[in-house]
Amino acid sequence: MTPEKMLEVATRNHRMTILREEGLYRHIRFAEPGTGIWRFDLVTWPGHLVITGDLEDYHFSRLPDMFEFFRHPVGYINPSYWAEKLCGPTRSMSFSAELFKQLVYQYFREWCQQNGGPHRPLWCAICEEVMRDEYGYDDVVDESMAHHALTRFRHGDFEFVDSWEWELKDYDYHFLIALHAIVWGINMYDAAKAAVA
Repeated sequence: MTPEKMLEVATRNHRMTILREEGLYRHIRFAEPGTGIWRFDLVTWPGHLVITGDLEDYHFSRLPDMFEFFRHPVGYINPSYWAEKLCGPTRSMSFSAELFKQLVYQYFREWCQQNGGPHRPLWCAICEEVMRDEYGYDDVVDESMAHHALTRFRHGDFEFVDSWEWELKDYDYHFLIALHAIVWGINMYDAAKAAVA
């Protein structure tokens, strides 16, 4: 499930509570009544926004009013630019098994276009020896395991040349959920403000 869809499903019964609002000093909670599951808070002070709660915590800094910075239609996020505004040693990217598989398949397809077949035995070997952990049970789960699998694989004339240069990280799923939550929360806040105006 995409991060956007996951947030939509998990927050469909959430209500907004303004705990503090004094200019750019805000503390707004989003939660389903009676439970803390998927509860999150948006806290701002001049130049800063923190999302915290039952999601990963992230601290951003850019404009005096960070709601202005993140104010976009629900569904729109800009992970690469917004990650540049993170404060502290927060992780926004992590190993992506999906990206790893895409790169392996892309490399295999390009090799097949330049080399004669049959290719099925090669693909079966890649699936067994590269796409699985070293014991052959589960998917590769981290970057070092992925690079190890790529560098040790040989099948006839085929090998993953220069695969240590592959970028196997993508934006962390929890980071993407948090970004969607920020945008969604600001939209909820704006709608509530417009309703009483």
